[in-house]
Amino acid sequence: MKAAIITIGDEILIGQTIDTNSAWIGHHLHQLGIEIIENCSIQDKAQEIRETVDRLFKKSNFIIVTGGLGPTNDDITKETLTDYFGDELKMNEKVLGKIEDYFKKANKPMLEVHKSQALLPSQARVLENSLGTAAGMWFKDGEKNLISLPGVPYEMRQLITDTLPVIQEEFNIAAYYQRTVHFQGIVESTLADENSEFEKECRAQGIGMAYLPSVGIVRIRLTGKPEQKEEIDQRIEQIGSKYPKYCFGYDDINLAQAVGDLLSTKNVTVGTVESCTSGALAAKITSISGSSNYFMGSIVSYANRIKSDMVGVSTDDLIQYGAVSQQVVESMAKNGRKKLNVDYCISTSGIAGPGGGTPEKPVGTIWIAVDSEKGTFSRCFNFRHNRERNLESTVVYAMNFLRRVMLDLQS
Repeated sequence: MKAAIITIGDEILIGQTIDTNSAWIGHHLHQLGIEIIENCSIQDKAQEIRETVDRLFKKSNFIIVTGGLGPTNDDITKETLTDYFGDELKMNEKVLGKIEDYFKKANKPMLEVHKSQALLPSQARVLENSLGTAAGMWFKDGEKNLISLPGVPYEMRQLITDTLPVIQEEFNIAAYYQRTVHFQGIVESTLADENSEFEKECRAQGIGMAYLPSVGIVRIRLTGKPEQKEEIDQRIEQIGSKYPKYCFGYDDINLAQAVGDLLSTKNVTVGTVESCTSGALAAKITSISGSSNYFMGSIVSYANRIKSDMVGVSTDDLIQYGAVSQQVVESMAKNGRKKLNVDYCISTSGIAGPGGGTPEKPVGTIWIAVDSEKGTFSRCFNFRHNRERNLESTVVYAMNFLRRVMLDLQS
């Protein structure tokens, strides 16, 4: 089965809002075995909507649209789609009651304009929104299906989650089985080269294998039939156990969660002393619910004065070796562990760019250190990307460096 995704709104087109909806929808439809043939962003204009829907229905019989369902006059998606499917808008009393309850519970006045969100196409299936006031709509015309959802990400995600079982049943989608293994610190080409025979064996058994790279991380996904579950489980464990330094988990886990689980299991605490990442590492660690059980705090020591006055880095070391050096980053980790009273302390210092680089220390030179009762471990990385990617890479590599130290895999 093939599907297409449309996101509607000028705020997406001009870069005010980043389109995360299509990525999230695409991921979850793919999990059902639905092939995404296209996603596009368009203006909330009737002609644009009609032409795009017409074009995509020539390639697919299933379209998901997000955005354009607000109560203001410039939100015309609902009216346009209702007209496109030859329907008419009628007041939905059930939805109106839910909108009234929503504003009552929020202790906010309900304006007349909000009532318009209960005007819904009479023949479409209404998808109730438990987190907001804009209901979703499922239009159907013969084999053509279009689901229109609000553009607010958390509302859209809840509606999609509630609707996925219905989509699977509606289109009689065959089940399949899928596993994913996650690696950090090893590149896609190395994994592909070292596992070419493994890949051939998988494909010979009808098991699909895909490499999915992102910044500092590569995922390998195996996909097959439900009856191949045991074989896929064995193979995914086989390839993960081959790389203990790099493999941090399986399936839906992310690196911050994997590190947090390890800290919790070992019943230890962690803190950070950050220069170039300026708190981004702490933010990533604490993005996990329950992280207060193991994350104690952070010192952002961006300036050398803060490194010396607050962290206790030697002024002589800063002058002789520079802030971006093994001596300084190790001192940051050692002193930070004492000041924060934690079991592990991670420190970062580097040249993120675009300025500040020298022939000896070019842009992308990053030092990371971890201090614990086991000792102090440090490593220099040379990322040499743009500023944003250098910082993102630093956070990812720092978390896995901590994981490796905790598991005695730091060499």
